[in-house]
Formats: sequence, C-alpha cells, structure tokens
Amino acid sequence: MIEQAQRVRRRRWPLIVGALVVVVVVVTAGAVGWWFTGGAEYWARSRWQPPKEALLSSMKVHPVPGWKTTVADLGLPPGSTIATLDAPWLPSLFTNTPPRTYLLVSSPSQTTPQWWLTGVDATNGHRLFPSVKLNSSARMPRCFLNGAAVVCISDDRTVATAWVIDGQSGKLTYNGPTNVRLITGRLEAAQAGNYLVAATKGEGLFGVGPNGETTWFIPGAGVVGGGHNDDVMLQGGSREGSVTMFSLRDGRVLTPEFPEGADMHNSDFFDDGFVAAFSERQGLSFFQFFNTAGRLMSDNRVPGMFIGGATGNVTAIVRSNGFGVYGPSGDELLDVDGELPNGVQLIGTTLWVGEDNGGDADHYQGFDLRTGDKGKSCAFNAINGYLGTDGSVFVRSPWDPKSDDLAQAYDLTTCDRVWSIPRPARSLARMTRIGDTLVRTSDDGTELMSLVAPS
Repeated sequence: MIEQAQRVRRRRWPLIVGALVVVVVVVTAGAVGWWFTGGAEYWARSRWQPPKEALLSSMKVHPVPGWKTTVADLGLPPGSTIATLDAPWLPSLFTNTPPRTYLLVSSPSQTTPQWWLTGVDATNGHRLFPSVKLNSSARMPRCFLNGAAVVCISDDRTVATAWVIDGQSGKLTYNGPTNVRLITGRLEAAQAGNYLVAATKGEGLFGVGPNGETTWFIPGAGVVGGGHNDDVMLQGGSREGSVTMFSLRDGRVLTPEFPEGADMHNSDFFDDGFVAAFSERQGLSFFQFFNTAGRLMSDNRVPGMFIGGATGNVTAIVRSNGFGVYGPSGDELLDVDGELPNGVQLIGTTLWVGEDNGGDADHYQGFDLRTGDKGKSCAFNAINGYLGTDGSVFVRSPWDPKSDDLAQAYDLTTCDRVWSIPRPARSLARMTRIGDTLVRTSDDGTELMSLVAPS
C-alpha cells in the first residue's frame, strides 16, 4: 500500500509542476500585457507629482484693488507715468526675487521725457528705495536683471550708456559708457534667465560685469532662445549638433551627460530639468531627460519627431501618429493618438493641450494626469498671457495690448468665463503676477495696485 501511494504521488508531481508553470506563464503574460497596454503609464502617473505652485487668492468673483501705490508715493514728479511696452517679452514690470519688483517710469520735462527706475514690494506696495534718475531721452531705455543688480541701458545709435543699480538698496554703483548695445545687432543686450547677456549672432554670448562691460565669453550661435532656465543655458555651437552648457552667472562651462557620438538639435527647460533632442544618424531622433546640472535622469531614449512644449515638470513629444506626455525622468504619463499639440499648459494635475481646429477661436483639451482620462474641450486660451490659478479658476492677461480685455478668468470645471476686466481705448494698463500676487497698472499709468478677492 505504501509503495502504491508513493507511486501515485510521484505521478502527480509532473502534473503539479506543469500546472504551476502554466500559472506563472499566464500571470507573467498578463503582467507584460498590462504593462504594454497602459500599465506602464498608470505606474508612472501614480509616481508623478505636479510641481509646487503658489496659488492666487480666490478668483471666483471679480477681484478688487488691494494695496495702491501712486507715482507720487514713489517720490516721482507730477505727471509721471509707469512705462508700457508693446512687446510682451519686454516687460515694464520685472522681478528677480519676488516680491521685489522694479518699474521703469517716465516724467515730463522741457524737451524729452526723464526716465527713472524705481522699486516696489509687491506684498504691500511700499517703495523699496528712492527712485534712481536715469537719462532724459525720447528713446526709452531698457532695464535688465543681472543677478542681484538691475542694469539699465540707453542707446542713441552712436553710443550706449549704462546704469548699474543694486537691486536691494537701490544704490547706483555705476553710470557710464558701455559696449553693450540695444539696436546695433552686435553685443546686443538680452535677458537670459536672471542674467543680462550680450549676444552677437554667429559669434557667441558674453556676460556683463559690474561696470556694464562684457566679461566671460561662450562661442556659438549667439542667439538667446528658450534653451535656458534662470541660471543655466544651452547654446548651439559653430558645428551643427554641437552644444555648450554653461552657467549664466559666471560663464563656467558645464559637462552634461549627453550620449556620446550624438548630435543635439534642440532643447526645452521645465521645472528642475530639461529635455533634449538627439540624433545618431540622419532621420532618426530620440529624446532624453536631464536635471539642471546636466545629469541624465534615466537611460530611456524616447523616440519622436520634435518637442511639442514643456510646462511645469512635463513635456509633450510629438510623434508621427500623435504625441506622448512625459514626466521629468522621461517616464510616459500619457499617450495621445491622432492629435498634435498646439501648445501645452499644466494647471494643477490637468494638462491643457491646444487644439488646431482650423478656426480663429482657441480651444484647449484637458487631460487628467492622475487618471489619464480625457476631459472637456474648452473655448479659451490657456497659454497666451497665463498668470496663474487659485485651484479652480485661472487668470490670463492677453499679450496683445490692443485686446478688448486687460484680464480674463475662466472656471476650469465648466470652461465658463467668470469675469473680465475691459481695456479702454488708449489704456496704459498692464497686468502681471509677482509671487502669489496679481499686480496691474491703472489705465492712465499713474498707479500700481494689487488685485485680491473681495473681503
């Protein structure tokens, strides 16, 4: 009996082992299938965190002025107005360390306007320092951040003059000639992150020192584009595909972990990193993700055609049949077929993707980056003039100074416009965000005020 039972058990063992192998194969195949049919994206989304964002005060109802500061409060002569610039990329209100804000102001004089630089604390509207007197000229000077300093430059096409002001104390530390120009095309002043650089196309970029003089030099294309953040920059070299990464503070050359033997074609910065496009042979491109020191975040090589935009800490990469959305380490969060992004904007955990619908009206499609679900398509522009959100409403100030509205607010759930601020004809008003505060100038340009939720 005992021997018979042992023989039965021995006959069962192959069956048990076979069954276990089948179970393992089925489970493994199921896991692999799950991973390649959306499981990898689900896993990446569960690990992804949106970047921290300072929320505005409640914008569900029309905001009202908070603090107000007049040109007289800033110690400026009667008739002074805060300068306005038609180009949105040349702001008349600028900051490097919120809530410290700097303004260019003009006051009337006998022949040509007198120009001033002044500073305001955006938390309360108080003056930071006595206004600094610049030049008297019909041509507006331009001011730039340069680390802890503000550099203002006036250019009459013959010579250029610089004023270097300590951004903390307002002390004028230098006033005199400079070889950095505004209008000649050589050594042309440009803002790159928190620093002023002088660009000569086809030659390279120069730093600017404490006396308005050019200092360090990085040879290359000599063009300031989107390949930088506040502190570092990528500049194309003289040979196509060659790139130099360097510090904007002192010109120190950095050594990023780029793939050996590959050419880099373009890049885009996002919060705490950047994505770059490479190719190893003509026609085949891939993308890799790096932190701001140039360290490779993963070995993953993402195939694609071009960068469709970066926002917050996510990037859209366009393929021939759609686009993918990737987190800061290159993990795919979302795969969208058949559509090409016309700009992207991350608001909270929702990615708003511009749709090219062939019409004049703007439409943005929402995607929930927590669930991967496709949301509403809304008739608003989430990129042009985007200022911020309170979590449920976002606010924008259209870049076009001739637009009907100075500002608009939209409900992110219903897509409805909840309020707007009209722009009267010939208005001098501009609006921006400084830290977590919305700040605007008055229509006549004589006041600066915050906009807050009514109490």
